[in-house]
Amino acid sequence: MRRIGRWIYVLVLLAALILGFVFNSENASEVTVTLLGNVLPALRLGIWLLIFTLVGLLIGFALNLIPSMATRRSLSAARRRNEKLEQEIHALRSQSLRN
Repeated sequence: MRRIGRWIYVLVLLAALILGFVFNSENASEVTVTLLGNVLPALRLGIWLLIFTLVGLLIGFALNLIPSMATRRSLSAARRRNEKLEQEIHALRSQSLRN
Protein backbone atom coordinates (compact mmCIF):
# COMPACT_ATOMS: atom_id res chain seq x y z
CA MET A 1 0.00 0.00 0.00
CA ARG A 2 2.87 2.38 0.75
CA ARG A 3 4.33 1.68 -2.67
CA ILE A 4 1.10 2.80 -4.34
CA GLY A 5 1.00 5.91 -2.17
CA ARG A 6 4.54 6.82 -3.18
CA TRP A 7 3.74 6.38 -6.85
CA ILE A 8 0.67 8.57 -6.51
CA TYR A 9 2.78 11.19 -4.71
CA VAL A 10 5.40 11.10 -7.49
CA LEU A 11 2.73 11.36 -10.19
CA VAL A 12 1.02 14.32 -8.50
CA LEU A 13 4.38 16.06 -8.05
CA LEU A 14 5.28 15.44 -11.69
CA ALA A 15 1.88 16.74 -12.85
CA ALA A 16 2.31 19.87 -10.71
CA LEU A 17 5.75 20.52 -12.19
CA ILE A 18 4.45 20.09 -15.75
CA LEU A 19 1.45 22.34 -15.09
CA GLY A 20 3.74 24.95 -13.51
CA PHE A 21 6.00 24.89 -16.55
CA VAL A 22 3.06 25.20 -18.95
CA PHE A 23 1.53 27.98 -16.82
CA ASN A 24 4.83 29.86 -16.82
CA SER A 25 5.28 29.53 -20.58
CA GLU A 26 1.73 30.76 -21.32
CA ASN A 27 2.13 33.84 -19.06
CA ALA A 28 5.32 35.19 -20.57
CA SER A 29 4.71 38.94 -20.34
CA GLU A 30 7.06 40.71 -17.95
CA VAL A 31 5.54 42.67 -15.07
CA THR A 32 6.93 44.82 -12.28
CA VAL A 33 5.43 44.09 -8.89
CA THR A 34 5.20 46.67 -6.10
CA LEU A 35 4.91 45.06 -2.67
CA LEU A 36 4.52 47.26 0.42
CA GLY A 37 6.06 50.20 -1.41
CA ASN A 38 9.06 48.22 -2.65
CA VAL A 39 9.45 47.75 -6.38
CA LEU A 40 10.48 44.18 -7.10
CA PRO A 41 12.43 43.26 -10.25
CA ALA A 42 10.57 42.69 -13.50
CA LEU A 43 9.91 38.99 -14.03
CA ARG A 44 7.48 36.99 -16.10
CA LEU A 45 3.92 36.95 -14.80
CA GLY A 46 3.94 33.16 -14.48
CA ILE A 47 7.03 33.25 -12.30
CA TRP A 48 5.54 35.89 -9.99
CA LEU A 49 2.33 33.93 -9.61
CA LEU A 50 4.23 30.73 -8.86
CA ILE A 51 6.45 32.55 -6.32
CA PHE A 52 3.48 34.04 -4.47
CA THR A 53 1.64 30.71 -4.56
CA LEU A 54 4.64 28.95 -3.00
CA VAL A 55 5.01 31.69 -0.37
CA GLY A 56 1.32 31.35 0.48
CA LEU A 57 1.65 27.59 0.77
CA LEU A 58 4.66 27.91 3.07
CA ILE A 59 2.88 30.45 5.29
CA GLY A 60 -0.20 28.20 5.45
CA PHE A 61 1.96 25.20 6.33
CA ALA A 62 3.73 27.16 9.07
CA LEU A 63 0.43 28.36 10.54
CA ASN A 64 -0.95 24.81 10.48
CA LEU A 65 2.19 23.47 12.15
CA ILE A 66 1.57 25.38 15.40
CA PRO A 67 -1.71 23.64 16.38
CA SER A 68 -0.34 20.34 15.12
CA MET A 69 2.63 20.60 17.48
CA ALA A 70 0.33 21.45 20.40
CA THR A 71 -1.81 18.42 19.62
CA ARG A 72 1.24 16.17 19.48
CA ARG A 73 2.43 17.51 22.82
CA SER A 74 -0.92 16.83 24.50
CA LEU A 75 -1.05 13.37 22.91
CA SER A 76 2.40 12.61 24.27
CA ALA A 77 1.35 13.74 27.76
CA ALA A 78 -1.78 11.59 27.56
CA ARG A 79 0.28 8.55 26.51
CA ARG A 80 2.68 9.05 29.43
CA ARG A 81 -0.27 9.34 31.83
CA ASN A 82 -1.84 6.22 30.32
CA GLU A 83 1.42 4.29 30.77
CA LYS A 84 1.63 5.38 34.38
CA LEU A 85 -1.97 4.30 35.02
CA GLU A 86 -1.37 0.94 33.30
CA GLN A 87 1.62 0.33 35.56
CA GLU A 88 -0.48 1.24 38.60
CA ILE A 89 -3.25 -1.15 37.50
CA HIS A 90 -0.71 -3.91 36.97
CA ALA A 91 0.77 -3.29 40.44
CA LEU A 92 -2.67 -3.35 42.05
CA ARG A 93 -3.67 -6.55 40.25
CA SER A 94 -0.47 -8.29 41.29
CA GLN A 95 -1.07 -7.54 44.98
CA SER A 96 -2.72 -10.26 46.94
CA LEU A 97 -6.25 -9.54 48.09
CA ARG A 98 -5.55 -11.48 51.27
CA ASN A 99 -3.68 -9.62 53.96
